[in-house]
Amino acid sequence: MSKEKMKLGRIALNNHLILAPMQNVSSAPYRRFCRKVSDNVGLVIVPMLYTKRLEKNPSSVELELYRIKEERPIGVQLIGSSMDSLKKSIIFLESYEFDFLDLNAGCPSKRAIKAKEGGYLMSDLETLRQLIQTALKYSSRPVSLKIRTGYEKTVEIDKFINMIDNLGLEFITIHGRTVKDRFKDTKIDLDTIKKIKKNISIPVIGNGDLVDHNSAKHFLEHTNVDGLMIGRGSIGNPEIFTQIDKFLNDGTEISIKNDINKWQHLIKLYEDCIDDFLDENSPIKYEKEIFKFGELYRNSIWLTKNIKESTSIRRNISKAKNLIQLKGIFERIIQSFNS
Repeated sequence: MSKEKMKLGRIALNNHLILAPMQNVSSAPYRRFCRKVSDNVGLVIVPMLYTKRLEKNPSSVELELYRIKEERPIGVQLIGSSMDSLKKSIIFLESYEFDFLDLNAGCPSKRAIKAKEGGYLMSDLETLRQLIQTALKYSSRPVSLKIRTGYEKTVEIDKFINMIDNLGLEFITIHGRTVKDRFKDTKIDLDTIKKIKKNISIPVIGNGDLVDHNSAKHFLEHTNVDGLMIGRGSIGNPEIFTQIDKFLNDGTEISIKNDINKWQHLIKLYEDCIDDFLDENSPIKYEKEIFKFGELYRNSIWLTKNIKESTSIRRNISKAKNLIQLKGIFERIIQSFNS
């Protein structure tokens, strides 16, 4: 995974480390922030957009898609089970500049399962096949697929590969748990990912429990996947991409340490990313300060990871009700450490 240009199908990347599309996490400021901290993020993806929402009210996703061309290479993930809604969503997205379309067949949320979309599709492979064919027919961009290893139990690997391998997908991303396992503390199923990788003709991206350089090395050595998608491991540790990339390339181990000065620096950097994104043309439907508060609030909490007295810091931050209060709390926290 060197820093030379690589290919994921037809998509050119600096490396094969990918920031996962996480709902309510990997917003545009978050994606920009991770890339500011580390130049080792090869690819980012706009978190799942509901095709029914896009069909009924396309203007409601303007903020999610705002200035995405500046983040290239970038993908857009769609979730849904209606062929017509998917078709209309893809047609709407054609006016935006991005690199590939990702179909979500792995989301384990109750909402997705009830709507028979996302992870539910792992129990309805015929509908999944039709959705893939619809996406390939109407998208002018490459199409990828995000799945889990099965629904309640592991998918029949031969049957699954025979169904999707020759449809024309650019690559497939596999989270190493079943849909029913959600994010439980179950062991990640690397064997299934390994078997699919060995027998499928398109690139495979691995996902799940990638929290540091050692877990990344183990994942790669066991499965031989073409790339790694990092999700929750980046929360509170945006340096994880550099940490993994350096270790995989030359064996350098970077110990990620955190203290109040680093926390202050990262919050300032995150605020800069928010301010850059929220320019005078941002299609935000409410006060920009509300958006900024939400972004800074949750990330300032996440970024306390491994700081001494982090519990106390998080408790203080949680008292903030608006941006002014939050910034006042930041100042008091920093003063208390420096006094």
